[in-house]
Amino acid sequence: MIAPFEMPGQQEEGGQSQFYQFMTALYREMYQKPEEYMVFPKPYEEYVAKLKEQEAQVKKEKAHVTNSRESTLRNTFQQAIQFYALYFYRAGIKSTGIDVQSGALMIRKEDYADVINQMNRIHESKYNAARYGKLSELGIGIYESGDSVHIVHRAYPQMMAGIAYLCQAPDSKYKWMNFARLDFKNVYSPIPTVNDICKTLPAGSAEIVKRLEAQLNGIKVKAKIRPLRGIVSDFKWKVEYAYKGKNICGFYADNEYFMLCIYFNSFQNIAAFAKTLYDEDRDFFQWFKEQFPERLCKCPNNRRVYFGSEPRRICGLSNRAEIVNPENDDADRALYLLKTLNDKLVTGNKLL
Repeated sequence: MIAPFEMPGQQEEGGQSQFYQFMTALYREMYQKPEEYMVFPKPYEEYVAKLKEQEAQVKKEKAHVTNSRESTLRNTFQQAIQFYALYFYRAGIKSTGIDVQSGALMIRKEDYADVINQMNRIHESKYNAARYGKLSELGIGIYESGDSVHIVHRAYPQMMAGIAYLCQAPDSKYKWMNFARLDFKNVYSPIPTVNDICKTLPAGSAEIVKRLEAQLNGIKVKAKIRPLRGIVSDFKWKVEYAYKGKNICGFYADNEYFMLCIYFNSFQNIAAFAKTLYDEDRDFFQWFKEQFPERLCKCPNNRRVYFGSEPRRICGLSNRAEIVNPENDDADRALYLLKTLNDKLVTGNKLL
């Protein structure tokens, strides 16, 4: 999820580059040796492994299931990963500025005490002392000066200026996300563009997004971009393209997962398109029907759609094809499908 390092406008590179280098090195080491950073993935991983025995049945039923134990273990694991970035973020938000001589981040003592209290509210805060010790090993110095607490990096004296720059950005619902992504380029324009997202994706996923946007040329669509689960261990982007207020396509993406979505806006449209394909191209039809996951839950939006003579229950809220981790042939078919739908939108005809 971390953004590539790009300078914002004419800003000086020093402190921003140093903070970027520090945090990316920290995450690389944490990934290799999580326990040294008081990050303990094993309880969560072991519990998830046990759940795999039930996975086949859950997938079949597609029920809306919540698991409080899984949620607690995941939050504990993720908060441990977040700790280091969150500490710098909260300190930066409370900061009164940078000390000119030392480059230290300055915070009033009472505000620093509040930062520490907030950090003690996370799961497994009993490891916080060891986490602060790890920061000390990595070069962070914390000392008192008058009525202030100063935080400095012994080898990267400009680093705190990078933290201050990110934390001085205007308040928005994406401010923490931009800090966690080390996104200096976009921190003052709170949400990244689709092109910025592509820079963080594997080449194959980024290429599909570029092809998708090329397919939309000539149509006045609006891209709605939303981060899901804004945390380094489990981060995903959701992007939807809307035409005249209705979603027509979109994607979900992260480093290991990509799902391309084609929206039909009603289950009747899905059934009608399936009928056309059944009559015209049986091979395409077989592919098409597999892109609609079955939902056997009892929610009021569940709908029955016929693919040929085969009934399938789908989610009537989404009414979309979901092409997960598409190969080249899948992407070709999905984009051809989108082109067919777009042609009807542009000419003002009904979908089918």
